[in-house]
Amino acid sequence: MGLEHRVAWFALGVACVSACNKREAPTGPGSAASAAAPSAAAAERASEPDAAPHEPPTKAGCRALAVTGVVMVDGTPLAISSFLDGEHWLELAAGSSIDLRHTETSREFKLIGPGHALPCRDGSEQILLADGKLSTAANLGVRPGAEVLIATPQGLVHYGDAALDLELDRNGLRVRVKQGEAWVEPQERSKPHFENPVRSGAEARLPRASATVASLVDACRSAALAAESSAQRVVGHESGGGSSSLGSRAAVHMRERSKARSACASAAAAVFTEPDPATRQRLSAAVAHADALWQSVPRVRP
Repeated sequence: MGLEHRVAWFALGVACVSACNKREAPTGPGSAASAAAPSAAAAERASEPDAAPHEPPTKAGCRALAVTGVVMVDGTPLAISSFLDGEHWLELAAGSSIDLRHTETSREFKLIGPGHALPCRDGSEQILLADGKLSTAANLGVRPGAEVLIATPQGLVHYGDAALDLELDRNGLRVRVKQGEAWVEPQERSKPHFENPVRSGAEARLPRASATVASLVDACRSAALAAESSAQRVVGHESGGGSSSLGSRAAVHMRERSKARSACASAAAAVFTEPDPATRQRLSAAVAHADALWQSVPRVRP
């Protein structure tokens, strides 16, 4: 492998890590040790008779710190201390809630019913919210450059360190910032009636989007193809790769990959709202394929 190829490979790796917001090992008070072990209060709750056995997870995900009312996953009531791998949607009955902590980063947030959500999607700091309420906590699991992404059919919310209240219903999405700041991006790119970032004491509202679920999936697929093409150009597999510097091509790839990540997360949240099971399964498969596409890393040719 030549020097130029080694440089291209390194640049692509840096682009992938930066754009994907890859999890880092937390430091300080929210270290891996404190993230792996529940707080004293959580440990006491886990010892209650209805608590599920504590089993060390084989990958990152969410741990249920507290469950109020009825929270179901795949038709089974969720118990305190249960581990969620980010692959199964939760259904919260009216008056129900669940407090969750990310097992690696110690981020904490609360889901409030009635509603449906997929927390810690694929083990990441990503939450899909189809409907319901969500509340986040500040000053936990904060690391330089790391953000939490909350995806809804109406738009996206992402933040590095903030206490937020989100409510998603038939009227749209409401985001209130209690501490810190957050970025709110509508699905419909018309100019919103607020400025980003939305800071402490302010709120943003996104009206119900007119885009169909199928159109959101199409946008996800298009963004994924653009990200894949930009990755090919980084390593020189596509024409046009030599027309700009390696650094410029890597920067473009970072942007395209970030767009695909956001578009596909929002599409995945929207797909859950599709009422027809066959259509929902088909669209879910399309999103999964697009996710694999934009996350792929091309081989560097010798």
